[in-house]
Amino acid sequence: MSCREAAGMLQACLDGEADEDTARRFATHVEDCRRCGPETAVYQEIKNSLARQEVPDETSLARLREFGTALLASGPREAARFGGAR
Repeated sequence: MSCREAAGMLQACLDGEADEDTARRFATHVEDCRRCGPETAVYQEIKNSLARQEVPDETSLARLREFGTALLASGPREAARFGGAR
């Protein structure tokens, strides 16, 4: 699985909406990838914080701000690449 594919599956996998094979491939990729592993951990922390109705930690918020800035500057297509290629 490429980083681009993982970025496209991130939300579905974190939400438990991906099929078993996809979830397994995603988990294997993020476990081994120095880019996608930390990225996934940040999004998981944001999701967990929101579920607890707490404010996410500053690192997660900064990463989310970076993503938003890339989205505004480059459009959705470039932001998706940005999110998966860190």
